[in-house]
Amino acid sequence: MGKMILDDLRKRLERLDEDADLMIDNNDRYQMVIVGGSAFILLGKLTRATHDIDALSVPKELYSLLGKYDINTDVEAYIDNFPYNFQDRLQPLSFGGTKVQFYTPSLEDLVIAKLCSFRDTDKADVESEAVRNSLDWDLLEHLATDEDELKASILNDWRYRDFYIRYQEYVERWRPCES
Repeated sequence: MGKMILDDLRKRLERLDEDADLMIDNNDRYQMVIVGGSAFILLGKLTRATHDIDALSVPKELYSLLGKYDINTDVEAYIDNFPYNFQDRLQPLSFGGTKVQFYTPSLEDLVIAKLCSFRDTDKADVESEAVRNSLDWDLLEHLATDEDELKASILNDWRYRDFYIRYQEYVERWRPCES
């Protein structure tokens, strides 16, 4: 089932790219950042189903196509859940690219954002073995604690403290012991 979910997401994004190429009559190329559960799936870290594709940084030229492919930009309201410099760590996806180049944040940036929200599905996503085993725990620590990362983007001290409690619990439970 996991491959079918991954294939479905890829096909939807590839069709969006094809439609954008047919619809937009210029030589511009656009970027779209895929986040949330879809990003974890596209990175090969989750196999669960997701209802929509969460996207950041969607150019206005693509808005008319979003509903057709069930792409949600409501996540823009939670941009402060991502470390301030997450754009520096964007990873291009290997498909699309005729008109739209798709990216995901780093796995560590995605985990930070999920720990900020920590709904039940977010908790399950970051606790999955594939995610935990793929993390650069030192980078995760940097993003969670450095003054120029999450602390620079999160809305207030209360929200940061709430995040940090969840982050510490996550690290204590899941970070591999150093030998």
